[in-house]
Amino acid sequence: MPIRVLALCGFTQNSYIYSKQLGAVRKTCKDVEFVFLEPPIVVEKADLPWADNNLDQFGSNATTDEAAQTPETTPRAWWTTVNELKTYKKFDETVAYLHDYLSKNGPFDGIMGFSQGAGMAALLSALLEKPGLHPNFPSEPPLPKFKFAIFVGGFLPKAESHDFTPYFPLPASLPTLHVCGRNDTLITIERSQTLVDKCENSRVEIHEGGHYTPSKASWRHFFNAYINSFGPDGSYGDVPPVNSFGPSGANTPVNAKGGEATPRSSTPAS
Repeated sequence: MPIRVLALCGFTQNSYIYSKQLGAVRKTCKDVEFVFLEPPIVVEKADLPWADNNLDQFGSNATTDEAAQTPETTPRAWWTTVNELKTYKKFDETVAYLHDYLSKNGPFDGIMGFSQGAGMAALLSALLEKPGLHPNFPSEPPLPKFKFAIFVGGFLPKAESHDFTPYFPLPASLPTLHVCGRNDTLITIERSQTLVDKCENSRVEIHEGGHYTPSKASWRHFFNAYINSFGPDGSYGDVPPVNSFGPSGANTPVNAKGGEATPRSSTPAS
């Protein structure tokens, strides 16, 4: 049985774009089934008046030009914001959508999210860990929890319209991997740290790039080793750091064992 990972794309991306961006990672993770869920909200021009039609800053090649949109180029989101990012619009509808999807298509071994998708992945992990947090995510019948969560370019969701305080911290029983770009100017390492600090079993790995999921050989083999460690008789996330994986995937000797269940950062690997 392959390990099933629910994959949540970033703001203004969609399941097609995210699937393409993880193409190299998916090819390396041969025993992993990535399930790319389409966000329920279509992003319109009015939702981002500052961005014109250029969504490159979000790692997206979608367009807000409705006349030019196809299913593959339609920008989507887990929520949109107004009032200087203080109000999360349609978040409650998204929670109901996710509960319905998990009820019909679960269980999943883990979850992986990018940017806004990482924030949503953290909230969804909390909803499974602490049933009853949201009226649109009923506690009965109970849904299986994730064994792990991977947050790439993630951040701690914060809004005046919703109180997320009860959602955190995520418990030590849930290993979380936080992947940050040293040169990410959209979601800085400092902003990602706000989510790291709210996870009791967190591990940090840093790459030298910007706002994207790293996919060079060492990263692909690291992701493969990390995800597969949650299979039968696995090490539950206790795998060496990124820079110990060579191009072939062979693990080279390192001085210290990676994957401790405490916040940590490896030597950067681009």
